[in-house]
Amino acid sequence: MGNCHTCSAAGTCVSAHKSTNEMYDRTQAMGLTTIFDRWEAQQPQCGFGMQGVCCQLCSHGPCRITPKAPRAICGATADTIVARNLVRLATHGTAAYTHHLEELAKTIKATAAGKTPFKISDEQKLRDIAGVVGLDTSKPADELAAQLADVILAELRKGADEPLALVNLFAPRTRIEAWEKLGVVPGGPLSEVRDALTKSMSNIDTDPVDLLLTLLRISIAAGYMGLVATITLQDILLGTPSLTRTEADLGVIDPDTVNIVAHGHVPLVGTAVLQAAQTEEMQALARAAGAKGIKVYGSMCTGQELMQRQATTAGGFAGQLSNWLSQEYYVATGAVDLVMMDMNCSIPGLKTTADRFHTKLVSVDRILRMEGVEDHVDYDPEKVAEQARELVKMAVETYKKRGKDIYIPPYKSGAVVGFSVETILGALGGSLDPLLDAVKRGAIKGIVAVVGCTNNRNGHDGQGLCIMKELIKRDILVIAAGCMSSAAEIEGLMLPEAADQAGDNLKGVCKALGIPPVLNFGSCVDIGRIGVAVTAIANALGVDPSDLPVAASAPEYLEQKAIVDGVFAVAFGLLTHIGPVPPVTGSPLVTKVLTQDIEGLTGGRVLVEENPVKAVDAMEAHINAKRAKLGI
Repeated sequence: MGNCHTCSAAGTCVSAHKSTNEMYDRTQAMGLTTIFDRWEAQQPQCGFGMQGVCCQLCSHGPCRITPKAPRAICGATADTIVARNLVRLATHGTAAYTHHLEELAKTIKATAAGKTPFKISDEQKLRDIAGVVGLDTSKPADELAAQLADVILAELRKGADEPLALVNLFAPRTRIEAWEKLGVVPGGPLSEVRDALTKSMSNIDTDPVDLLLTLLRISIAAGYMGLVATITLQDILLGTPSLTRTEADLGVIDPDTVNIVAHGHVPLVGTAVLQAAQTEEMQALARAAGAKGIKVYGSMCTGQELMQRQATTAGGFAGQLSNWLSQEYYVATGAVDLVMMDMNCSIPGLKTTADRFHTKLVSVDRILRMEGVEDHVDYDPEKVAEQARELVKMAVETYKKRGKDIYIPPYKSGAVVGFSVETILGALGGSLDPLLDAVKRGAIKGIVAVVGCTNNRNGHDGQGLCIMKELIKRDILVIAAGCMSSAAEIEGLMLPEAADQAGDNLKGVCKALGIPPVLNFGSCVDIGRIGVAVTAIANALGVDPSDLPVAASAPEYLEQKAIVDGVFAVAFGLLTHIGPVPPVTGSPLVTKVLTQDIEGLTGGRVLVEENPVKAVDAMEAHINAKRAKLGI
């Protein structure tokens, strides 16, 4: 990976980050098995699973497709099995997004009734969106917020035969026309999840083409409800992101304070704990225990959500630690007292590391349970103020048990975060014209969203960082969201000074505007914010999103939500680079449809390329072709 990887003093290079490499050496010396060790222990991995041609849906199985056995016992082909497995993965992701959205809608209703510590933080966005969905915007904010929440809850529960209103209201008209031709305009997400799970059972829908259309339907439902609706409600409740500076990497941890980590994807409990931790009562408890105070840090997407809203929530955010692959290592510093785990990406190995130290793990979401973790403070919007105080008190008590074996890697970087359509417009004087002009004259050749997870197969952020650095060298602006945001923050790519790593043209734009060449758009759910930005640019130019010099890359995708995000990008009309190779290569039909044929239907397609430079070559060629078509 060249300059995209650094190593520890001992020569360890499991990660692109010095901090993680040093912490891996520390856990090795302690005899602690962590995620990189477990990866090695799993090699070689099952080739049938990697190709997507393993089926375990009935008691006849498991079946696997081979030249000797080209059909499963029921007669299913590799095409059917691969398509069915892909639908199931995407359905899991959609279900997770709807959980997040429903929690938000219920929280807004409780807030409107005065029963939470939150408040409606962006009343203008509330009124704007309420007007779009047909509500009476003259009503008081709380009443209007409750009505908007009811609209979203009703949309969630619509039948699959009732077109989703948010698609009609927010998608570009050209996209809707393309989706109507394919019959993939979705209904309510919960109904789509029900139907997709039913269709992907054994011997119900065995037509791979129809299964791929189902995949598109559920991805569009996830895109406009799980992504766009979720970020909109979060902005209304917690505030639209604003530009702010923060710090990232394990070096932000303060050994002299009670340290709480908000880990996961949903920022509701984290926001309440930030508020509680700054009260004099809780700070006095910490001082009485021998600490200098209390600090709340972020991990993964919850941290991204907290950091970009510092100006509109309680403030006091102490910094972003890492993305998901580093979770065992921040605990192994010995200086983390409590980890609040919300929703997904809390790995069982976290408990093994916590047991070696004093760290308390607490589930703060009713759907999350981990073997051996007995403390559950399941989020309740009407009780969250008291729950937050309880969590802070737990952390103070745990701090008293902290040992002397502490090591905090001395690495951290600053970052400018909080970009959105609103902040970009603010930076450009209220109009997208300066950005569009920069694209038209080639100062910005194009825009690529580098988003999603990180994984072991690509070497913990190595692939993503290489792609980001290569893109900006070629005058291509990068927008990052999800775990890729943490990667860029830690390596300094989200500082204005990083413009020096960009090509001369992009460097000039960044220096003129005082922005980094890699813009932080937040968490994985903020991929919806990127979709809103692309829609705004397409509308300003009067073209379809598929005509723009833009692309998407999920260079280290991990799990089910990433699958549905990637399919949504393709449905939206974007060239979408995905790494590693998804589990579809066992089906020639599915592979051909996703990488070639679908472009004629939606304008987007999947690009699979493991070499980061070659991946950027392909994305740049795509961008140049789109520029030529637009005549710019």
